[in-house]
Amino acid sequence: MNESNKTTIAIVSLFVGVVAISFGSIFTRWSEAELTPNATTFNRLWLGSVVFGLWQGYKAIRQRLSFDKPVQQDSYTSQELLLLLGAGTFFAATLAFVAWSLTQTSIAISTILHNLAPIFTSLGAWLLFGQGFNRQFLIGMVVAIGGAIAIEIEQIQIATGEVTGGIAAILSAVFLGAYLLLLEQLRTKFDPIAIQLWVCVIASLSILPMLVFAGDRIFPSSVHGWLFVIFLALVCQVLGQGLLTYSVARLSSVVVSLVHLLEPVFSSILAWAIFGEKLSFSNGVGFVLVLIGLYLAVSSQAAFDLPQNRLESG
Repeated sequence: MNESNKTTIAIVSLFVGVVAISFGSIFTRWSEAELTPNATTFNRLWLGSVVFGLWQGYKAIRQRLSFDKPVQQDSYTSQELLLLLGAGTFFAATLAFVAWSLTQTSIAISTILHNLAPIFTSLGAWLLFGQGFNRQFLIGMVVAIGGAIAIEIEQIQIATGEVTGGIAAILSAVFLGAYLLLLEQLRTKFDPIAIQLWVCVIASLSILPMLVFAGDRIFPSSVHGWLFVIFLALVCQVLGQGLLTYSVARLSSVVVSLVHLLEPVFSSILAWAIFGEKLSFSNGVGFVLVLIGLYLAVSSQAAFDLPQNRLESG
């Protein structure tokens, strides 16, 4: 398979992954009757750990039963362990700060500020790795972020008491940017299953103490509640985050963070289809701007980072 086909598969995987992640707000809303957002996130993560753990175990058994090639053992350097620990911790911080911001400010403000993640990812890629971006890419990023803001512009309510929620949402964007930068580094050696197994385990262990301290209910109490968190884990974590991690082997973390701007677009459409929430003219303008911006950025040659030393296996 040539480089162009591999990149195309990565782009398709990323878009499908973002669509799957967009279902998160739907499943979280359905689970609100029994669980807090942090408790819902914890169940998403530990269930994801089980699925990725079984998947990784199956791969190991199949490899041992394959006599035509030697069994490969993953070895971890201290630097790689730190990267894995950082990825899991940053992912947990991203989800926790998003959940906290939603309790302190409006959904619109939280969504807009969280969607500033591409700025922090680009800044990190420039400062840490010297990655440059051409004019088309930068214009596309500005247009896409502007579109994401336009989607929620009508719902913004300015209130002094919402400063804390705004700060929490910005911090969630910072941690998301850092998480994606670490994923890009980890994909030079590890496959998506191994990475997500580590991320889910570390993130779930990071969130559990917060639940215990707050005295929140940890597990669902009904069959419907369990179904909601199970589907949340399978769709958003296993499928969504799994495909997103897979795509980072062929696309830069900056491109991944930009395409992540489609999440509020898909979430709004799903909320309209499932809950009957209205879509305004500004929503439509925002959708169009996000798509135009993403096209400009993703089609830019500077948007892709295709070093030969990246992990080629899926």
